[in-house]
Amino acid sequence: MIRKYTASAEANSRHPQDWGRAMAAAMTDLIEQRREDGGMVDHEDLYGEDLRLVIGAIRDGVEITLTWMPEGDSTPERNSYDI
Repeated sequence: MIRKYTASAEANSRHPQDWGRAMAAAMTDLIEQRREDGGMVDHEDLYGEDLRLVIGAIRDGVEITLTWMPEGDSTPERNSYDI
Protein backbone atom coordinates (compact mmCIF):
# COMPACT_ATOMS: atom_id res chain seq x y z
CA MET A 1 0.00 0.00 0.00
CA ILE A 2 1.35 3.40 -0.95
CA ARG A 3 1.13 5.83 1.93
CA LYS A 4 0.68 9.56 1.53
CA TYR A 5 1.35 12.12 4.24
CA THR A 6 0.24 15.75 4.20
CA ALA A 7 1.09 18.52 6.66
CA SER A 8 0.44 22.26 6.72
CA ALA A 9 1.77 25.22 8.66
CA GLU A 10 1.21 28.96 8.45
CA ALA A 11 3.74 31.75 8.01
CA ASN A 12 2.69 35.26 8.99
CA SER A 13 4.48 36.86 6.03
CA ARG A 14 4.09 36.73 2.27
CA HIS A 15 7.84 37.01 1.74
CA PRO A 16 9.52 33.67 0.90
CA GLN A 17 12.56 34.42 3.06
CA ASP A 18 10.22 34.30 6.09
CA TRP A 19 8.73 30.86 5.41
CA GLY A 20 11.51 28.71 6.87
CA ARG A 21 9.88 28.05 10.23
CA ALA A 22 6.58 27.03 8.61
CA MET A 23 8.44 24.70 6.21
CA ALA A 24 10.32 23.11 9.12
CA ALA A 25 7.10 22.65 11.11
CA ALA A 26 5.37 20.95 8.18
CA MET A 27 8.37 18.67 7.56
CA THR A 28 8.49 17.71 11.23
CA ASP A 29 4.78 16.87 11.11
CA LEU A 30 5.35 14.62 8.08
CA ILE A 31 7.99 12.68 10.02
CA GLU A 32 5.69 12.37 13.05
CA GLN A 33 2.85 11.05 10.89
CA ARG A 34 5.17 8.43 9.40
CA ARG A 35 6.32 7.38 12.87
CA GLU A 36 2.69 7.00 13.98
CA ASP A 37 2.30 4.54 11.09
CA GLY A 38 5.15 2.49 12.51
CA GLY A 39 7.98 3.88 10.40
CA MET A 40 11.44 4.25 11.90
CA VAL A 41 12.29 7.59 10.30
CA ASP A 42 14.28 10.73 10.99
CA HIS A 43 14.59 14.02 9.14
CA GLU A 44 17.51 12.59 7.18
CA ASP A 45 15.10 10.11 5.57
CA LEU A 46 13.66 13.05 3.62
CA TYR A 47 16.99 13.52 1.81
CA GLY A 48 16.48 12.72 -1.86
CA GLU A 49 12.72 12.33 -1.45
CA ASP A 50 10.23 14.23 -3.59
CA LEU A 51 7.96 16.50 -1.58
CA ARG A 52 5.03 18.34 -3.13
CA LEU A 53 4.79 21.98 -2.04
CA VAL A 54 1.62 24.07 -2.23
CA ILE A 55 1.68 27.70 -1.14
CA GLY A 56 -1.70 29.21 -0.41
CA ALA A 57 -2.41 32.84 0.41
CA ILE A 58 -4.15 33.52 3.71
CA ARG A 59 -5.12 36.84 5.23
CA ASP A 60 -1.82 37.78 6.88
CA GLY A 61 0.63 35.42 5.21
CA VAL A 62 0.73 32.02 3.55
CA GLU A 63 -0.13 28.43 4.31
CA ILE A 64 2.61 25.97 3.41
CA THR A 65 1.38 22.46 2.61
CA LEU A 66 3.79 19.58 2.03
CA THR A 67 2.83 16.14 0.75
CA TRP A 68 5.15 13.13 0.90
CA MET A 69 4.78 9.66 -0.56
CA PRO A 70 7.84 7.75 0.72
CA GLU A 71 9.73 5.88 -1.99
CA GLY A 72 10.22 2.21 -1.30
CA ASP A 73 7.76 2.30 1.58
CA SER A 74 7.88 -1.13 3.14
CA THR A 75 5.70 -0.65 6.20
CA PRO A 76 3.67 -3.82 6.53
CA GLU A 77 -0.06 -3.50 6.20
CA ARG A 78 -2.23 -4.63 9.08
CA ASN A 79 -4.43 -7.60 8.55
CA SER A 80 -7.04 -9.29 10.68
CA TYR A 81 -4.37 -11.42 12.36
CA ASP A 82 -2.70 -8.32 13.86
CA ILE A 83 -5.78 -7.33 15.84
